[in-house]
Amino acid sequence: MPIKRNILIATAALAVLVVGLVGVNAQGGAGGKPSVVAVVDLRSLYEALREKQQIDSELETVRTRLTTERDDRQKEIAQLQQDLDMLVPGTAPYADAQESYEKAALDYQLWAAYEQNKLARENNTRITQLTKKAEEAIEAVAQAQGIDVVLYKEQTMRVGTDQQGRVQAANIKVVAWAGSAADITGQVAQHMNNQFENSR
Repeated sequence: MPIKRNILIATAALAVLVVGLVGVNAQGGAGGKPSVVAVVDLRSLYEALREKQQIDSELETVRTRLTTERDDRQKEIAQLQQDLDMLVPGTAPYADAQESYEKAALDYQLWAAYEQNKLARENNTRITQLTKKAEEAIEAVAQAQGIDVVLYKEQTMRVGTDQQGRVQAANIKVVAWAGSAADITGQVAQHMNNQFENSR
């Protein structure tokens, strides 16, 4: 029930946004030139960015390395388990083998958790930086084209969690319809790609 309530709240907030934009447009028409509104498809924008492609490639390289190391560690633990199974419980060799196995298993768990968190942290940091660049590029393109307001075509909003604690999200369309002339995604992508190439 809380999830449905949050969805209604989010929808109501977007309705207020749309009404506000209509008001802005009406005021613009009454006092002079009408406000110019454009849209950006964030998903398409990221797919077109060379920097995003580079980020994905670099992170995939890290994931591949971690997968190889994970497999090697798991094989080592499996071998230690086999060695332990061949020994007689209660003997000194068994105790030594058991200690080696338990240390390796614990070390693997700590390593896996650390590397997973590190990778997620790196990904979040780089995407946050890229999003900031996107906002700056959107502003630059909008100002260059005399655009007053830029909206995202669609966004994913967190609307609560389920009984297992997993995040529940809903795709909310911020713009009901927009003609191709209002879509500046391509210009923003070109602007960002130019900046990325110039920074290399």
